[in-house]
Amino acid sequence: MVVMSGFNPYYTSDGSVGLYNEDVDDIYHSAQGALTEAYEKFIYPSNILDLALKDSAKILDICFGIGYNTKSFLNSVLKIKKFDKKFLKNISVYKYGIDTIYTNNKLHGVFKFFPEKIKYCTEKIYTHNIFNKIYIKAIDIDKNLALLSPFIKTGKKNFDNKDFPFYKKISKYLAKTTTPKQKINNLINYLLFYKIYSNNKEHLNNNKLISILNNKEYELYFDKNIIRLFKALLKEVSINPNKHTINSFLHNIYYKYVSKGYKNDLEHYNLQDIEFDLKISDARTELLKDKNMYDLIFLDAFSPNKCPCLWTYDFFKELYNHLDDDGMILTYTTSAAVRSAMLESGFYIGNSYNKRHKQNCGTIAVKNQKLIKHPLSEFDLGLLKTKAGIFYRDKDLTAQNEAIITQRNLEVNTSNKMSSSRYINNKKNH
Repeated sequence: MVVMSGFNPYYTSDGSVGLYNEDVDDIYHSAQGALTEAYEKFIYPSNILDLALKDSAKILDICFGIGYNTKSFLNSVLKIKKFDKKFLKNISVYKYGIDTIYTNNKLHGVFKFFPEKIKYCTEKIYTHNIFNKIYIKAIDIDKNLALLSPFIKTGKKNFDNKDFPFYKKISKYLAKTTTPKQKINNLINYLLFYKIYSNNKEHLNNNKLISILNNKEYELYFDKNIIRLFKALLKEVSINPNKHTINSFLHNIYYKYVSKGYKNDLEHYNLQDIEFDLKISDARTELLKDKNMYDLIFLDAFSPNKCPCLWTYDFFKELYNHLDDDGMILTYTTSAAVRSAMLESGFYIGNSYNKRHKQNCGTIAVKNQKLIKHPLSEFDLGLLKTKAGIFYRDKDLTAQNEAIITQRNLEVNTSNKMSSSRYINNKKNH
């Protein structure tokens, strides 16, 4: 797995921060919009409305990074609670293909001219307290990156990217596009800050993190208020390292900063209802120790040809054992090798559909076939039977990426299957 050697931020076209990884010469997020990508590939296609009917929800965020998928999920919960019609329209359109939402009772969110399932969902959401308990396990191998998550700004309206040396390398990704501006309620960043640093005070003793937060070159990418919280906490710990004192301090300062602007949201949300468990670890190792069954799994690793260890048949077999019967795995990739590994592991798979771009934008894997709204086409299924569909293997879930790639290349080179290029040409000519 890949570890960040430098902090290389830039603003994407929707006003959220993206990152460039110099070790693999690749970007972490879509340059068209890091936050937009999280919503369109992980939140809108998910079963979040159905999930809202449950007493509790468990989420697994693999390759947490700076946390956009987790933040988008928590932000979506707030939007459902507050009856945000624009958001409800988006998730309904993505999941059920509905073009317009009409309301006759804003207070209770009861829909008319609308499929009964949605009407039932919204009625029950507003007569019950949704998501009484939320458990989120976030895994990333890069400690510094994950710890920076609460500090990252989102929803910047007007911005100029800092002219870092790496900028020329990614300029090809940063074509000017019109992307809807997305924003995360700042309550979410405060919440993550509270959860990360109250549970793990050892994360404060991190010279790399402190250096990045103090670097003037990066200040336009960070929330100054949360940095002030961090520095105040550092000072408090240096005076009195007692855990009870730290937790009390965090609790008090949290409400001091948040209560001014987010009183209404806090009425709907109870800190004790959210358990956020950040693991700095290889996701394979962590999963083998995990006993949870998850409702949603966000798989957001680097591309299979750069980080194959999280896209193997063996890893998906393990994910299968951790997914609820009505759960869902969501990922951005449409790789034939990944999809064939999912199928071989026992999943039903389908496309994530991007309504804004009118095209498929990822893959959904489930145990319950009824959850698939956009099945794979005949062409896609045929592609899985070519050499492109030969999946990666990692029997003991311990192999290095280079070894996994070498093993697959050997299997591809000795296979009698049709090449993907020949398959595509044959389809074009018929």
